Amino acid sequence: MHPISPWVRGWVVLVGLLFVASQSVGEDLVRSLLGAGEFQAAEGLWITLAIYGAVFVVMVVVYYFSWRFTKYRLDTEQVLLDTGVIFRQHRRVRYDRVQAVDIRQPLLARVFGLAELKFEAADGGETAMQLAFIKEDEARILRAEIMGRAAGLQAGADPVQAAERGAAAAAAVAGEGVAGTGVAGGGTAGIGHGRSGTAALDGAPPSAPGTGAAQRIAPGPMPEAPEQVMLQVPVKRLVGSLLLSSGLAWMAGILLLLVLGAFFADVLLPSSEEDPWSMVFLLSLIPFAFSLAGFLWSGFNKGYNFTVATSPDGMRLRYGLLETSQQTVPPGRVQAVRIQQGLFWRALGWYRMNVNVAGYGVSAEGGGTDKSLVLPVGTLEDVLRVLSVVAPDPGVEDAPEVIRAGVTGLGTGHGFTCSPRRVRWLDPLTWRRNAFRSTRTLLMLRSGRLERSLVLMPHERIQSIDVRQGPLERRLRVASLRFHSTPGSIDPTLHHAEADIATRLFLEEADIAAVSRRMQDRNRWMRPEELARFEQRTRQAVE
Repeated sequence: MHPISPWVRGWVVLVGLLFVASQSVGEDLVRSLLGAGEFQAAEGLWITLAIYGAVFVVMVVVYYFSWRFTKYRLDTEQVLLDTGVIFRQHRRVRYDRVQAVDIRQPLLARVFGLAELKFEAADGGETAMQLAFIKEDEARILRAEIMGRAAGLQAGADPVQAAERGAAAAAAVAGEGVAGTGVAGGGTAGIGHGRSGTAALDGAPPSAPGTGAAQRIAPGPMPEAPEQVMLQVPVKRLVGSLLLSSGLAWMAGILLLLVLGAFFADVLLPSSEEDPWSMVFLLSLIPFAFSLAGFLWSGFNKGYNFTVATSPDGMRLRYGLLETSQQTVPPGRVQAVRIQQGLFWRALGWYRMNVNVAGYGVSAEGGGTDKSLVLPVGTLEDVLRVLSVVAPDPGVEDAPEVIRAGVTGLGTGHGFTCSPRRVRWLDPLTWRRNAFRSTRTLLMLRSGRLERSLVLMPHERIQSIDVRQGPLERRLRVASLRFHSTPGSIDPTLHHAEADIATRLFLEEADIAAVSRRMQDRNRWMRPEELARFEQRTRQAVE
C-alpha cells in the first residue's frame, strides 16, 4: 500500500489526540495570552508533552508496521491480501466470484491522490476485500486487471478486442446456423439505446484454431476498457427530487405537528414559567431537524455528479461531492431491478432505479441499500437507457410501453394480471396495481399506489419461491408469492393474486427459472469458448 495509507485511515486518532491536548492546556494558554491570568499548566507542561509525544511515537510505530505487513498480490486464479502483525490474516478471493469492483476516494485521500479499491464477492455480506490506500492510477489499473481476469481474459489482453471478437463470432455462428434464437440474443426486440458493453455477449465462435492464442498475448498491464457515457443527472433535477421526495414530506409533516403542538400547549395546558410545555416541544424538534438535514445532505452527496456509463467490462457509476465513488458492475450480475416513482414526482415524470447485486447485501459496508442505487432521479428515457445495460432483453417487442404501464398503469392492460376485484376489502388502494407479467426473459411485478413500483427479475436469478395464504386470503381465495434472490434493497413480492393463478405461476416459474439458469449461468463472460458453449446450450434448449 501507499506509505501514508495508515494516516489516511487513522487520521481520526490524531485529531482526537489534538482535541484532548487542547482541552488540557488550551484554556489556560488562551487566558495567559490575553492577559487574563497565569498559565497554570506550565508546571506540568513538560510531563504532558512527554506523554502526548510518547503516544504519538507509539501511533507512528503501529502505523508503520500496519503498512509494512499489509501486502497484496494478483495470482493466476485469485487475489491475495495479507494483513496483521501479531494476528496475521490471509484473505483470498477468486476472480470468477467477483461481483463488482468499486473505487472510493474520501476527502483526505483525494487530497493526496489516493484511492481505495473494493470488490464484492458472491456472499451478500460485507466487502470481500479492500485495498486501502493506493495511488489513484494504480487503483484504475488494478480494477481493469481484476475485471478482465474475472471476465476470463489473461494478463495483457485487450477487453475491447475481446468484445469485438465476440461480436464477430456471433455473426459467424449465425452464418453456420448455430445461433439466431435464445434468451440473450433472440428475435424479440430489446430496449437498446446505442451500443453497450453487453452487445458483445450475444454470441461467440465455437472453439477453433487461434482462439486460445488470441487470449494468450504478451503479459503486461491490462488496459482499462473505454467507456461511453449514457447519462448524467443534472444538479437542478437532483435538488428538486430531494425537495419533492416522500421522505422529506413525512419529516416536514412531523416538524409541523411539533411546532403546532408547541403553540397550542401553552394555551391549552397549564405549565410553570420555569418549564413551559412549549419548550418541551421545541426541544424535541432538535433530533428531527438534524435528521432532516442529514437526509438532504446524504441524498445530495450521493447523487451529485451522478454519471452512468457503459463499457465492455460492465456498467460504471460515478458520484459524490466530498467523497467520490466509482462502481463497476459486470454484465449479468444484476439479480433484480426496481423502478420507483414517488407521489410528487408524477407531474414531472421522474423515476428512481435500484438493483440487487450479489455481494451488495444490506449488511455490506457503506450500506447495501445505498450502493444499490443506479439512477437517483431520471426521466423514462433515462430509465430505458439504464435498462439497456442491466436488462438488455425484456422479452417483449413494445418494451417502452410495457415498462411505462408497469410503473404507472392499472388493471390488466399490456398483458398484466392483477388481483381480483373481491380483494378490494383487503387492498382498497392497491388491488388494481398489484399485478404481474411473465415475459420470455423477465418476471415483472407491479405494486404501490402512492409510491409506484415495478420490479424486473430475470428468470435465471430466481433462487426460490414461496406461496403464502393467511386466513383472510383463504376466505377470499387469493395468495401471495415471494421470489427470493440475493439479499438487497429489493424484495420481490406479488400480493393477493388469484389462488389458482398463484399456484400455476409458482409451478411454471420454478421450471422456467431452472431452465433459464442452465442456459445463462456463466461466470467468465468474455471467453470465446464460454460464449460458444452458452450459445449452443441456448439453441438446444430452444429447440
